[in-house]
Amino acid sequence: MGLNYRKKLNIKRKIVIPEFFAPGEHLYEDQLGWQENDRIDAMSSVSREIFKYYVIEIGFNFAFYYVDNDTFYGIHTECIPTEVKILPQNKNEKYLGERCTYDTHDNGEVLYSFEEPDMRMWNEIRINGKSLEEVIERSLILALN
Repeated sequence: MGLNYRKKLNIKRKIVIPEFFAPGEHLYEDQLGWQENDRIDAMSSVSREIFKYYVIEIGFNFAFYYVDNDTFYGIHTECIPTEVKILPQNKNEKYLGERCTYDTHDNGEVLYSFEEPDMRMWNEIRINGKSLEEVIERSLILALN
């Protein structure tokens, strides 16, 4: 269900993090996970297939903010090896949404390294013991480029 549709029906949205972006600009539950346009482009509603389309087939870099552990992550596909890392935060910024540039080129703690982007990433990446599917479901996707 798209955001415009929810607005037309006046459906109340659940705030996950108040003032994430700026004063009065909250992070809402319906903003977490793959969005409608991601599903349309990938021609799938299956998280694994959407990830495969963007990260494996197209080779997009992928940045996201995992709300359950307050951490920004990036998968940088442009170099060999492909790195999965924690992206740096500028803790001096007042709003969470401004603390990270969402740039997967930035240096950060490397959690995983893969010789090439493939579906082993989907199967092997774990964050706080959670699968990538579970993590994406609870994340704000910041960049697919």
